[in-house]
Amino acid sequence: MQALVREGILRGVRGPRGGYQLTRKRQHVSAGDILRASGAVEGPAHGPTSDLMVKVVLPALSAAESEFEQALGRISLDQMAQLAESANANETAKKLA
Repeated sequence: MQALVREGILRGVRGPRGGYQLTRKRQHVSAGDILRASGAVEGPAHGPTSDLMVKVVLPALSAAESEFEQALGRISLDQMAQLAESANANETAKKLA
């Protein structure tokens, strides 16, 4: 949670009813923002060791990573929350049936 605070996605609220609050609307926070803030998106642990890696594999991976990052940028926290709420409603309905 602190990583999200450092990145300006959340702010800490002190006091007996404290916790965390979003600093902007859910629609303006993407899955990519959250992954970058959490450190889930990292670079390689060590440098490449062959020409094949440098000339073929790494450029392909870089292009794929760029596309993946763009796709994550299109998924908002609001969309994820709506999916979670819908899944929770479905589970509740199943339990009541």
